[in-house]
Amino acid sequence: MFIFHNVTITVPENFTQCTTHGSFVHRWQETLYNMFTFTCLFLLPLIIMIFCYTRILVEISSRMAQNNTLSRDIHLRRSHSNIPKARMRTLKMSIVIVTSFIICWTPYYLLGLWYWLFPEEMEETVSHSLTHMLFIFGLFNACLDPITYGLFTIHFRQGGSHLVVLVNRQGREITAATLKTPQVLSFQ
Repeated sequence: MFIFHNVTITVPENFTQCTTHGSFVHRWQETLYNMFTFTCLFLLPLIIMIFCYTRILVEISSRMAQNNTLSRDIHLRRSHSNIPKARMRTLKMSIVIVTSFIICWTPYYLLGLWYWLFPEEMEETVSHSLTHMLFIFGLFNACLDPITYGLFTIHFRQGGSHLVVLVNRQGREITAATLKTPQVLSFQ
């Protein structure tokens, strides 16, 4: 609210943008603000992700250890435990999510750090197009997360079968079926 304001450029054509350009009296103020945003938008989310996924893995591992202790004490016939599979799938998913965040956002923020610390050198070396492409590549991370979650939670079966739940107009479930071939269904 206090830092951003509208700036209008007339050459080569009229263009208005909300920006921080011209909001800081001294260069160190802008660098401090940029370091604050770097910390809040990159370092803090990265630390939180690593902490949360590590906590999830520790919880799964402790349940796995608890199940191993139970199975040694009580010899019951029961189905094979899925906890080791869940632990491995969670570990892989965690690594992919954290890695995709790092891969997508690190180039943009490294370029930003270079600009914040050595602006004249960076402006002479790097084109504005590359800066915009790296920012868009960072935003691509938001598209990767749902895909990653889906790939690690949906069980794909051979033959392309899918679980289909049919619902009538009143919102009641009619049937749930596994289809091996595509079918056309119509309801009146």
